[in-house]
Amino acid sequence: MNWSSVKNLLIAILVAANLFLIYNIALQNRTNGYIDENEVRNAVSLLAERGLSVDISCVPLRRFNANIYESPYGDNYFEAAAEALSGAARENRTILPDGGLLIVTKNGDSFEFDNELGFIYNKNSNIPAASYTNITADNFSEFAKSCIDVSKSRLKKLTELAGAFLNAGIPTESLLGIRVDGGVYDEQSGLYYLLAVQLIDGIPISRHNVVCVFMGDTLIASSGHWYFFGLETSYNEELFDQVNILFTDLDTLENYRSSLSENSSDEAEPLPGVSSVSACYAAYWNSDITALYFMPAWQIEHTDGTLIVYNAADSAQYFITR
Repeated sequence: MNWSSVKNLLIAILVAANLFLIYNIALQNRTNGYIDENEVRNAVSLLAERGLSVDISCVPLRRFNANIYESPYGDNYFEAAAEALSGAARENRTILPDGGLLIVTKNGDSFEFDNELGFIYNKNSNIPAASYTNITADNFSEFAKSCIDVSKSRLKKLTELAGAFLNAGIPTESLLGIRVDGGVYDEQSGLYYLLAVQLIDGIPISRHNVVCVFMGDTLIASSGHWYFFGLETSYNEELFDQVNILFTDLDTLENYRSSLSENSSDEAEPLPGVSSVSACYAAYWNSDITALYFMPAWQIEHTDGTLIVYNAADSAQYFITR
C-alpha cells in the first residue's frame, strides 16, 4: 500500500471538511447578521401599495445589533465640561434666560450650554467669534461651496486638534469617537472650518454635530451638540429592524397627512418617498435628569427633505424636522 498517497488523500479530505465547516459558519453568521434581501423586497412592494415609495438600494441589509449606553449626568455637568475643555477652573457662572448657563473660565474662555447638549465656545471670550456660530451642520455644505477644500495633511492636523478639544473629558478607551465630514478654508476671513460628528462605536449620534473654527492651528470657536464625558454602563435589548421601522414610518407619515387634510379641503398630497435609512444613536435623559441614555435608533430621510429618527428599542419617534 502506498502510504504517501493515503496520507495525501486524508489531508485533502480534512482540508475539504474544514473548508465546508468554515463556509457553513460564515453562511450562518451572514444569515444571523443580515436580513434576507427577498424580505426587504417584499416589504418595499407592500409599502408601495400603501403609497410609500422606498428606494430599495438605500435600505441596509445588515441587522442593527447595538447596546444601550448609560452615563451619569449631574448638576455640575456644565461646569465640569467647561473646565475639562478649557483646561482652567471656572471663574463665573451666569444663568441664561432659556435655562442654560454661561460659564467663563479663569483663562478667559467662554461657554454657553443649553439643556439639549448644545454649546457655544469662544476662546478668550472672543466677541467677534460669536458671528462664526451662524455656520452650522445644517448649512455647512452650502457655506463650503464658497470656500476651498483643505489638503489631506491639513485636514488630518485639524481633526487631531478638534478631537483633542472635543474629547478632552472622555477617557482614552471610550467608545465615544469623532468623525470629520468636511474641512474648508475661507479666503475672506482667513479661517478654517471643520464639521465633526460624534460617534459611539463608529455609529453617529443623531444631531451631535459640531463646527470648529480655526485661526491657523488655534481653535477660536466651536458650536453644536456634543456629549463631553464617557459611557459607564451598557445594556442589551431586542431592537426593531429596518423593515419594521419602515412600516412605522408609513404610519407616521399617514397620520401627519391626515392631520393636514382635516384642516384643508384640498385632496391629500402623496406621501414623500424614502431616500435613506441608516443606523444611529439618540440621547435621552431619565426622569430626574441624573443619567443620560444613548439608545440605538433609525434615521430615515425622505424625498421632501423630512428627516425622522425612531428609537430602535420601542419604535417611538425621537426627532422630526417638520
